[in-house]
Amino acid sequence: MLKGKIVYLRLFEPEDYEKTYLWHSDFNLMKSTCGPLRLVSKDIERRWVQSKTTNNQENIYLAICLNETDEMIGWYSISNIDFLNRKCHCSGEVIGDRQYRDGAAYREAGDLAFQYIINELNMNRISGSCLREHVLSRAVMEAGYWTLEGIERQAIFKNGKYHDICHYSILRDEYFEHLKNGDYSDLTLKIAKIVMRLRKQEKLNSN
Repeated sequence: MLKGKIVYLRLFEPEDYEKTYLWHSDFNLMKSTCGPLRLVSKDIERRWVQSKTTNNQENIYLAICLNETDEMIGWYSISNIDFLNRKCHCSGEVIGDRQYRDGAAYREAGDLAFQYIINELNMNRISGSCLREHVLSRAVMEAGYWTLEGIERQAIFKNGKYHDICHYSILRDEYFEHLKNGDYSDLTLKIAKIVMRLRKQEKLNSN
């Protein structure tokens, strides 16, 4: 278990499919991810979660849970783990419970997972990707000093159109240099401000 002040991370358990089924079925939530929008049955979802609980060598799925109640509110996934070349891909962070999308839980879960990647998996290079129009994901990675390595044009088809994907990365030495300089000390506040700004913009667009 990886424990923070608000949330903790643990490996998937078989019964987690009941939560992930609801979130995978939420197209408004899934349309902002790089993965395809897929129709799932409870049995398909149960088998999917079961596969994540029995194999954590190349891909690790971590449930994001509240410290106070043990309720699962989302998940964090690490994929393409390559111990020879010491690299991996942060393939997704999903906060399924809407009331916890305020930035604090999102930030802490990401930090706990990153500490695990660096200090336990001993990775040297960490990559991440997001849809070009996913402003929050891009802002969070850039606030965390990830480097934009390139934009893959029209790489994914979903929501009836093709989407560009932004590819980011950060190296172990870069992370420790920023940590030494205190660059992450106000990152939680930065992310909270980003979330507030985006919510205000969404309200303006909906009016």
